Amino acid sequence: MAETGLDRSREDNEMAITTTDQLEQYLLVKQMRVSKITPVSGGSSNYVWRVVTTEGQSMLIKHAEPFLAAHRDVAFPLYRMDIEVHAIRTIPGLMPADETVRLPGLLDYDEENHVLRLEDAGQRSLHDCYDDPRLDVRLVGENIGRWLARLHKVTTDESIRCHFTHPVMKKMYRWNYENLAGALEKYGFDSALGERINAKYGALLDTDDVCVCHSDMWPGNILLGDTVGNGAMPQVTVIDWEAARRGNAVTDIGHFAGDAWFLDRLRGGRGLLDAFLGAYSRERPLRQEEKERVLAQFGTHICFWPTVYRWMADKHKREAAVYGKAVLENVESWNVQWFRNSDLEVLFREED
Repeated sequence: MAETGLDRSREDNEMAITTTDQLEQYLLVKQMRVSKITPVSGGSSNYVWRVVTTEGQSMLIKHAEPFLAAHRDVAFPLYRMDIEVHAIRTIPGLMPADETVRLPGLLDYDEENHVLRLEDAGQRSLHDCYDDPRLDVRLVGENIGRWLARLHKVTTDESIRCHFTHPVMKKMYRWNYENLAGALEKYGFDSALGERINAKYGALLDTDDVCVCHSDMWPGNILLGDTVGNGAMPQVTVIDWEAARRGNAVTDIGHFAGDAWFLDRLRGGRGLLDAFLGAYSRERPLRQEEKERVLAQFGTHICFWPTVYRWMADKHKREAAVYGKAVLENVESWNVQWFRNSDLEVLFREED
């Protein structure tokens, strides 16, 4: 991702908190007594620690700097934390009372120093737990699909969307489309396909403004609490809302579907993709143009992101590119019959 040119300065009274020692100093100033501080890895935007107080309460502390924590040369505006806090404060109240999927609880927000304290929703994500035989993967997938469809349905009003204006994230989200041609070329395919997909579908991201999108919907951001087993529905918490933006539902759907496909294909075929897409489609049926864009997002995702992921073997990255290329080619020609015989056939099941 390229430098955005944003102001990277900070006010004199703001504290830099990028190390555990600096966090300890901050907590001393705030008179918080803690017994344990553990850095949390895996994210790229913020600095995150799991903190246990002397009273035994476990919490997550996040700190935002005006750049990506994992890529300090890439500016990322501090208002992202304001967006995350607004999401946590408001979205639960928009959702049905019986919702089984939740957002993390907000404990405190130090706006001056960009420090967010959240309840600890557990250490294991859906990505971590996918192959745990005690987990009912389909049940979890269905609940996530239904929840995401409801999120997209209840956030269409401008009075809600206006709080999620995130121009930098809108630009960043197109990164996979802009790098699609290079990903295809890397595996010996014609880069022109990627250029056409970016021109037709990637360009739509610039003007999308339908609902609130999470924008980082992958299984690593779905926490399952500390109890998984017996086929029961675990506590499911969707975290990391700093990327939330006003956009189009199709991007969240295709994003999660792509990562669900990776897990199903590489770690046991437990039906996460089918359960997720089926539940979403039942809760919020998709129009043909939306299906087309979901499939374009899916194909782009599974072609490009393996070039970034470190957890995938090279042979699996190539397999993903081969399948993603086929998806994109059949999106271009709108070959519905091909999709009816594909891993994505659930999107067309209700048409039979």
